[in-house]
Amino acid sequence: MEEVITVNGQILKSRKGIRTMMYGEGVFETFRYNGGLPDTIQEHYKRMEKGAELLQIPMVSYENFLSFINRTVKKLKTQDLYIKAVLLSEGNLPYPVIPLKSNLMVVAKPYKAPQKDKISLTLAPFKVHSTNPLLRIKTTNFMEKVLAKRYAISKGFDDALFLNERDEITETTSANIFWEKGKFLFTPAVECGLLEGITRKKVIQEAKEKGYIVVEGRFTLKDLMEADKVFITNSLNGIIKVANFDFLAQEEL
Repeated sequence: MEEVITVNGQILKSRKGIRTMMYGEGVFETFRYNGGLPDTIQEHYKRMEKGAELLQIPMVSYENFLSFINRTVKKLKTQDLYIKAVLLSEGNLPYPVIPLKSNLMVVAKPYKAPQKDKISLTLAPFKVHSTNPLLRIKTTNFMEKVLAKRYAISKGFDDALFLNERDEITETTSANIFWEKGKFLFTPAVECGLLEGITRKKVIQEAKEKGYIVVEGRFTLKDLMEADKVFITNSLNGIIKVANFDFLAQEEL
C-alpha cells in the first residue's frame, strides 16, 4: 500500500525531520553567538555527536556543522545571537528502524539577556530515573522539561528542580545546579541522572583553580537547604543565582 502523509489535508512532500517530529529522535545544542562562535563550539559538536551516536543518527561533519551555523548567522544583521542547532533524523517511519541520514536545522535570533539576575525554584511535579540514558544527552524528546517548566511558572516560580528515584537532586529543566558552603562547591554527579553541561565543566575547573573543594556526589534537598549560595549554569546564560526556593512538597500534575 502506498503511504500518504498530509498536514492540514495537504500532502507533505518533504520527509526531512518526520522521524524527529514523530518520535523525538533528534539532538540539539544551544549557545550564544556573540560576534563569533564560542570557544566551546567543539565541545558542543562533540556532545551532539555523542547524542547522535546513542540515537544512531548519522552525524554531520564538523566542517558542515560550522558552515551551516555561519551561513545562518550571515542572514542576520545583529551579531549577538541565540543559536540552536538541531540534528533532525530522516528515514523510514517504523520506529525501530535506524535513521538513514540527518539534516541540521539552525535557529538564530537576537540574544535576549535574562530579565532577572536571580531566579526562584520549586520542585518538579514528577521524578526522573537515574538510569534513563536520554537524561545524559540533549534530545528533542523534551516534553518532561516542558511540563515541569510550565508547572513552575503556574506556581509563580521561574524554574523547576528534578529529583530522581532516590530523592537525589539532579538538575533544573535547562541548567545544572551548584551550591556553596564555605570553601566547598557541591554539584550532583552525572550518575544521578543529568546532562553533563559544558558550562558545568568550566565552573568546576575554575572553582578548583580558585581553591574551592569541589564535590560531585549524591545529595538531597537537605544538603541544598543548608547552602550559603545556590546558582545554576548553562551555555546560553552562563551563571544565574538562585534567590529563593520552595521544596517543601512535590505536587503531582
